[in-house]
Amino acid sequence: MNRRQFLALGAVTGGVFAFGRTIRRGGRPAFAQSSSAPVVDRLVMTNVVDNIYDVFAKDGKLDTITVERTRGSIGVPSPGAEHGLAYHLESTRGSERREILLDFSLTPQTFFHNYSVLKLDPSRADALVVSHGHADHYGALPDWARVYQGKAKPGVTLYAGGEDTFCHRMLTLPTGGTFDYGRLDQSALEARGLKVVLAKQATPVAGHAFTTGQIPRLTDFERPPAAARLVAGAMDSACSAVHFGATKVETKPGELVSDTFQGEHATVYHVKDRGLVVITSCGHAGVINSVRQAQKAAGVDRVHAIVGGFHLAPAPDEVVAKTVDGFKAINPDYVIPSHCTGLNTIIAVHRAMPQKLVMPSTGTRVLFGA
Repeated sequence: MNRRQFLALGAVTGGVFAFGRTIRRGGRPAFAQSSSAPVVDRLVMTNVVDNIYDVFAKDGKLDTITVERTRGSIGVPSPGAEHGLAYHLESTRGSERREILLDFSLTPQTFFHNYSVLKLDPSRADALVVSHGHADHYGALPDWARVYQGKAKPGVTLYAGGEDTFCHRMLTLPTGGTFDYGRLDQSALEARGLKVVLAKQATPVAGHAFTTGQIPRLTDFERPPAAARLVAGAMDSACSAVHFGATKVETKPGELVSDTFQGEHATVYHVKDRGLVVITSCGHAGVINSVRQAQKAAGVDRVHAIVGGFHLAPAPDEVVAKTVDGFKAINPDYVIPSHCTGLNTIIAVHRAMPQKLVMPSTGTRVLFGA
C-alpha cells in the first residue's frame, strides 16, 4: 500500500506496537468476579447508517484489523446516508455467535434499505441497545418492533441507560425557537414484546458485550450541548426532574430543563488479545469520559478501538485539541469516528495520530480479532 492509499484510508498499515498487558485500574471492576466483563474471539462491526457515504473510501487488511467497504454500482444499490447512526454487531466466542443492534438511525426507510443492501437480517438480533433518546439514534426502533413483532427471537431485550431515554427532548435555537426531537415510547415498545432494561450500571449484553452504565463526568472540558433540553413530566412520572441527573430544580410539567444526558451509555466489547472496543454512539457524556468508564467497568486498561460519534462537530478548537490529547493518553490502536464527530475532529486526529485513524463511510465493516 503506497503513501497516498495509506493517508486515504487513515489507518494502521504496518509497524510494531508495544501492547501492554491487561491490567486492573484503580479499585474493583464493576463486574463481580462471578460475572466478569465478557470476552469475545472476534467482532464484526458494520456501520449500517452514518452521515456520509464515500464511494472512494479505502479498504484493506491492516495491522490487526480488516476494513471492508460496501460499494454500489450500475444495477447494484448503494447504502444510503443520513444524519443518524446504526451499527450491526456480530461477535463469536468459540462456536457461540451473537448479534446485537446498536441504535436505529433517523428514518426507517434508510435503516431497512441499508440492512437489505448489506445483506444483514435485523430480525436475528439477540439484543438491542439504544444509546440515548435522540431521534437520529432511535428513529427506526418503533418500526423494527412493529415489523418483527412475533418474528424476532423470544424475549429480546432493549438496553437503555436511564429514564431520560424515554423522555421528550428538545433543542433551543439561536432564533429563540425550538427543534423537537420527539420521544421514544417505552410502553409502546413493551406492547410489541420488547423487554426494556434500564442499565444504569455496567451490564452484560447477550453474554458477549456490555454497556458502561451511566458515565461519570471526569474531564473539565467535555460538557453536554448547552442548547439541549428535556421536557419535564409530572412529579410522579419517570420524566420528572428528579430523574434528570444533577438537574435538581422544581419544574412544572411541560417546562424545559437542561439536558445532561444522564442516561447516555456506551457499548463495549473486550476482544481477546486485543483489548476494548468502545462504541460511544454520540458521546454527549464525553468520549474520554466514556472510554474511562469502560476501562473502569471492565477492569481493563488496553483499548483496541474508540468508535462512534464524539459530538465534536460544533466544538471549539480548544475542546477538540484536549480530546485528541485524551486519545493520545489512552493510546488506542484505532480511532474510528462517525456521525457527529465532525470533520474538524477527524482532521485533528489525522494530524496527531494518522496511523490510528480509519475514515468513516456508511456500509463500512470492520473485523476485530481472530
